[in-house]
Amino acid sequence: MFGKYATLTDPVHNNTYAAISPLRPELSQAGKTILISGGSSGIGYGIARGFIKASAARVIIIGRRAEVVFKATENLKQEAHKTDIIGIPCDISTKAAVEALWGRFKLERIAIDVLVLNAVTFPPSKPLRGLGIESLWELFDTNVRAQLQMSEAFYRQEWKCDSKTKYLVYVSSVSVHDFNIGHEYPGYALTKHSFQLGLQLIAQDTPPEEIQIISYHPGAIFTENAKDKGYAEDTIPWDHVDLPGHFAVWAASPEAKFLHGRFVWAAWDVEKLQHGEIRRRIDEDSTYLKIGINGL
Repeated sequence: MFGKYATLTDPVHNNTYAAISPLRPELSQAGKTILISGGSSGIGYGIARGFIKASAARVIIIGRRAEVVFKATENLKQEAHKTDIIGIPCDISTKAAVEALWGRFKLERIAIDVLVLNAVTFPPSKPLRGLGIESLWELFDTNVRAQLQMSEAFYRQEWKCDSKTKYLVYVSSVSVHDFNIGHEYPGYALTKHSFQLGLQLIAQDTPPEEIQIISYHPGAIFTENAKDKGYAEDTIPWDHVDLPGHFAVWAASPEAKFLHGRFVWAAWDVEKLQHGEIRRRIDEDSTYLKIGINGL
């Protein structure tokens, strides 16, 4: 389900490291407002902590469970000496809720500089033919439609500052390229793959100077979802939540511009991606690290 074995770079990481440290001046998010869906727990919460360390002016977390959102907001405030923390209950699986969220931002003249799409719905462990079209379409509603709606609202901000690059970071999954991992959740793979392709096509027509778009597999993190699926703390050697948390900060920086429209793993060493043979392939092959048909 999580994937541990894609070693595109040497080394690979299971925790944060110097190049993606949110304390690096080059990765500073000072003056920026960050919006994180699914930011009240697990990977999303770790991402929020990363942006706080990177000195973001404001971090907004949203989630469907009000009590969890408010608790997470209070906890983050204890770490945020200079960052304004806002928690908003919002179930993005509901179209009207997403409209209300962005309507609030417009009314309050809040411009989102970085959008991190992390919220996701997991299906039951059943073959596609066993899920039924209604259950499958509910998955699409959260994992595809809601993500597209959030992306569109982000792009269409009428109150944004046109002189600043915006950043869209998508917490994707190994399942978009390896269907053997997590094969017991094909509905999850289908919907994550669908939006990954959609975002790739959006990036194709969007200059990175306008909106820089990067997707990544966060790694094997022991989250509430993992626990609910029957995994335990000793099931595998889990990655530290700071890995995807700090990688998101790096992905929302000019240093990551060369990955616009592509998919990577948080575990891959960013300096190895930036230089050498991998960078050469990225620069020369417009399809590298993107969804396509193998063999054609």
